[in-house]
Amino acid sequence: MRSTKKRSILLALLFIAVSLANITAFSFSPMTVSISPSGAAAVMTYKVTNESDQQTAVSIKVTTRVIDSGGKETNEPADKLFLVFPARVVLKPNSSQNVKVQYRGPATISSEQAYRVFAEQLPVDFSKSTSSGVSILLTYVAALYVTPKNAAPKLVVAKAVGTQKDGLPGLEVTVKNEGTQHALIANPVIKISNSGSEVEISGDAVSALEGQNILALSERVVFIPWAAAAVGTSYAGSVVAEIE
Repeated sequence: MRSTKKRSILLALLFIAVSLANITAFSFSPMTVSISPSGAAAVMTYKVTNESDQQTAVSIKVTTRVIDSGGKETNEPADKLFLVFPARVVLKPNSSQNVKVQYRGPATISSEQAYRVFAEQLPVDFSKSTSSGVSILLTYVAALYVTPKNAAPKLVVAKAVGTQKDGLPGLEVTVKNEGTQHALIANPVIKISNSGSEVEISGDAVSALEGQNILALSERVVFIPWAAAAVGTSYAGSVVAEIE
């Protein structure tokens, strides 16, 4: 009895593993690209690959991308700004297809515009004449930027105010990207002016900034622990970081 039960569990786990393999058996690339607002460079070609032995359907769409000061991202349809062709592909087993995404918005923009490209696998039963549902099995979310010529990021500390969080003294720091291109931050260092001297805060203390993507003309507010911070006091500061 025990061996039969064990065998049943193993079969169930094998079924789950096979099902998951079928669900995740498609790929989408590239994941991050920048295109121009006009001309031949305003088009990007993506590759959708079915890596399974079953037929699959994938839909592709473009949305806007806005990130607020707390790091929350929101997306809205951007159908009027982009042409996606084809917007839906049906891939045979172990095959791939190219999908073109063309920007058709204003040819002249003053700063980089950020978008998302979603590639969503659809649950289509090809053994039947109609689909049985509209739920999505797997989604790739790619970053797409429409970048004008000579765009560049520019990070500044717009505000640094002494505060406390969970009983710890520190700074509520607003880092703003005044530039015209997004800034993906690595190895940040915050420099704070304090009583005529400059203090550098780096490493684990600024981990809240590590890996943050601050879009053009956007800002991020983070807490940075600092024992010398006086609650309510405003400090002048600057930020230095590697931009990826």
